Order: sequence, then structure tokens, then C-alpha cells
Amino acid sequence: MSEGSTGLSPQIRILPGGEQRLLAEIGKVDPTSLESYRKAGGYAGLKRAVEKLGAEGTLDEVAAAGLRGRGGGGYPTADKWRAARAAEGERKVVANLIGADPTALGDRALAEGNPHLILEGVLVAAFATGASEAVIAVRRDWSVALERLRAAVAAADAAHLAGYLVMGTDFSCVISVLEGAPALVAGEETALLAALAGDRGMPVIRPPYPTERGLRGAPTVVQNGETLAHVAWIARHGAKKFAAVGSKDAPGTKLVSISGRVAQPGLAEVALGTPLSRIVALAGGGTGTTKAVFVGGPGGGAIAATELATPYDFDALHAAGAGVGLGQLLVTDTDTCMVDTARFFLDYSAREACGKAVPCRIGTKRLVEALDRVLAASPRPNDPQLMRDLARKMHDTALCHLESRAPGPMLTTLDRFADEYRAHAERGECLAGACATPRVSPLLVPLAGL
Repeated sequence: MSEGSTGLSPQIRILPGGEQRLLAEIGKVDPTSLESYRKAGGYAGLKRAVEKLGAEGTLDEVAAAGLRGRGGGGYPTADKWRAARAAEGERKVVANLIGADPTALGDRALAEGNPHLILEGVLVAAFATGASEAVIAVRRDWSVALERLRAAVAAADAAHLAGYLVMGTDFSCVISVLEGAPALVAGEETALLAALAGDRGMPVIRPPYPTERGLRGAPTVVQNGETLAHVAWIARHGAKKFAAVGSKDAPGTKLVSISGRVAQPGLAEVALGTPLSRIVALAGGGTGTTKAVFVGGPGGGAIAATELATPYDFDALHAAGAGVGLGQLLVTDTDTCMVDTARFFLDYSAREACGKAVPCRIGTKRLVEALDRVLAASPRPNDPQLMRDLARKMHDTALCHLESRAPGPMLTTLDRFADEYRAHAERGECLAGACATPRVSPLLVPLAGL
């Protein structure tokens, strides 16, 4: 790796500032060298876990750190691990690097820039849960990440850091790296497990949860790459240091991909609880007058510019109608149409739907059609009520998070930017000046509910 190079694909830019924990070694550690990683302290956390803490002590350490899953749900990691450890069977660990939309850069940056950090987290998780097999599932189009993770596993096996009798102990964990087609629905762990087993990647009704019956019927812990990287960091540095930043209910940091109308799009690492305004500033701030920030990707929501003091953490964003997701932030300005942007997100969710649940398969399409009618200034009189009722039905009957959260961008823009919906629907006018002005029907009547 050349001096000053991050070793990342050109489309991934690491932004300066922030906390720089997981990202601190990218550009300093050679991602193709086990020796380079170990010189920077790599595998010290695994050594501490297997030689000092023990499995229960490692679980206690993760619990004391307060680590919550970084894949979007924010479920306490230690609780998931304890459920798997208590289950009977040959336990397994799965690292999910498939279920993400293309704007989420965190897992990809780690896999390309510091693959051994993810691998070490996988091994610590396997040791703590008693798993003897682990799978790292990676998007097929992340070719650099695939190559480096496979090389990292081979190097770790040769050095007795993975495979049989890890570090000369009685702990063994065989690790494989599998590739799969990119799919948003694979972010739902049961859909990913179905795909890994050779079935269609569709979610299944829970319970039983994967920690009870997962991959090939065995108790399985599924975590995204960033969560496992945090596990390796905690094992090396300790729970107390991990929890020294972040909020009370969400300690630690989060990788955030910032795009849209900002001076420098890229990837940053921030303490949970950081105000959204400060995160936008890490990307150089908005390039115009910021109107809203869409937080959480396709299943997130729009936070208006007047609300950017909102803390970036699981509970505060949920209360605001958004979510952490995989760390996506899309910054918009006054030239951005909120109706059209909501339609973009909903259409993406509709196209990514697996088709198993009728409310999702049909509901997302019906919502897109309703937004198309608003944008064409030809809505039906009951469209506003239809959009809210259908969104509520999808949430109440959801089989997975993709379905329950898909209406989020539409609902939050309906609540915060109703004037833009009304202008499109009643006058054929885009207040942002971003949409072509449609012909308005002379029979159109003002819509109630907008």
C-alpha cells in the first residue's frame, strides 16, 4: 500500500474529524497484511478474551460497554449473544455485509481498509457464544472487500488465530467468506439466513428467533460488520473506554455516510448523541440553504433544518420519525422537492421488496402510485388518507423492517412539508422549482388532510 493511501475504493472518502475509533487505523494499517494489523495492536482483544476474560467474562464486557447493534435495530448485542449461548446446538455467527443500500459505506470501508478488525470481532463473538462456525456474507459487487476478507481469513488460519485450536487453546472456529447478490431485504437477518441456506431470501415469521433456530437450524448470531468491529475494539480497549463517548442509552460511536448537498460527501465516525447539525458540518456543511436531512436510508425519515439539534441516536431519531439505519444521511437544500425525494425512496423500497408479504408487495407500489398522482397534479380526493392508512397497515402487519419502515420518508415529509404536497396536488406547482410543472385538471378540488 502506497504511503498516504487508505486502500479504499475511490468512491469511499474518509472525512476528517469525529471520533476516529474504527476508522483510526485505515490508511495506517496495510489491509493486506496480518503483520501490519498485529503491529497496530490487532488480535490483542481476541487474546484478552480467550486467555483472560473467558466466554462469560467476554459477554459481561460487551454488556458493560452497552453496545447496541449498528445494523439499524439497535438491539443490545450482549442480550442477543446470551440468547444464542443458552440455546442447544452447534452455534454459529454470521457477519452480514450484504443487506445495505448502495449509500451505506461503513461496512464496506471496514472490509476494504481493515478487514482483520471485522474478522477479530467475528472470532470474539464466536468465542463468547460458543460458536464453532462463522460465515462472513459479502455483497458480490464489493470485489475488493471480498478479496481482502478472504485473504485475512487465510492469513489468520495460517497463524492459528482462526480455525482449529485458536492461539493454542481449545477454542476452534472455522470461518468462510461467502458472496451474494446485493439485496436490501438481506438486512433482515432471517432473509439473509434463508439465502445462505440456498432458499429464496425472504424473511420468516418470528419466533423462533435466529438465536434459537437460525442457519441450518442451529442457534445463530447475526451482526453487521460495524457491530463486530466494535466488538473487537471493546475486547482490546475495554468497556469503560468504549462507553466514555456517546449517550447514556447508546454508548460508543457510529459510522455515518453523508451525501447530497454537502461540500464534501464521505464517511465519518461520530459519537452517538452528536447533534445532526454537527455531523453535517463534518462534511463541510450544506452547499446551499439546508431544507432537511433524510436520516436512516430508504426506511428512515426527513428531519427539517429547524430540528438539526436532534441527537443522532436510536431513541431520539425514532421519536422524530427517522432512524439510525446503517448510518445514511442525505442532506437536501431548498432546491430539493420533498415529494419527489419521498417518491424516490419509496420506489427503491418497492423494487427491493422480496414479494412475500402482500401489504409490502402491493402496498409500496400503491404508495408510489399515490405520490405519482400528487406529482402529476391529478390526485384522488382520498389520497392523503389512503397514504396514511396504508402506511399504518403496512407497519402493523409487517413481516420485516423493510416493510414497516418503507413509508417513513413519505410520512415525515407529509408531516413536515405538507405545503409542498398541497402545492403539487392542488396547483401543479413545485415549490422547490425542481419538478416540471404538470397540467392541472380544471376538475381538481382542494384536498383535505394535506
